[in-house]
Amino acid sequence: MRNVFAERAGDGGPWPDGAWATALNATDEREEISITLLAMDVVDDLLRMNGLLRVSRRPDVRVATVPALEVALPDGTPLALIDAHVLPQGRIVWMSWTFERPSRAPDGLEGRIRNVVLEYRGGGSARIDVAGPWAFSLPVRPPGRRDAVAAPVRRDAGATPAASAARG
Repeated sequence: MRNVFAERAGDGGPWPDGAWATALNATDEREEISITLLAMDVVDDLLRMNGLLRVSRRPDVRVATVPALEVALPDGTPLALIDAHVLPQGRIVWMSWTFERPSRAPDGLEGRIRNVVLEYRGGGSARIDVAGPWAFSLPVRPPGRRDAVAAPVRRDAGATPAASAARG
């Protein structure tokens, strides 16, 4: 399978050999929904991210669908989504997205979830579309990079990525 990003280089150099993973620890909160991207795994031509979504103060709803995570290179080129999962479908869920890996390792990625669909637990199937966006600036830290120490990044509603990074 040809990597469609072969001609579009990231700015961080080649990917290291072998499989590896790094912590992301990036959180953004909107309304009653908190999304944390926990880790990024790279295996062969795949890049997988996983995280948690938590709905607070709303015991009457659950997550109805897999939130669509859009991931892009620093130049705005989107990564191709291959697959996504959410388990279990309740107030706290584990999510996973698998993307086609770019040909070169960028220094960072930008992630965005535009909306989350919730569903009432009792009677009927009324759905609520909660608008975001939940936005993430994601460092890419392959093994051997000097800046490979993961530090948590927390964003509050309305904060800019630069302000969030400054707060740590």
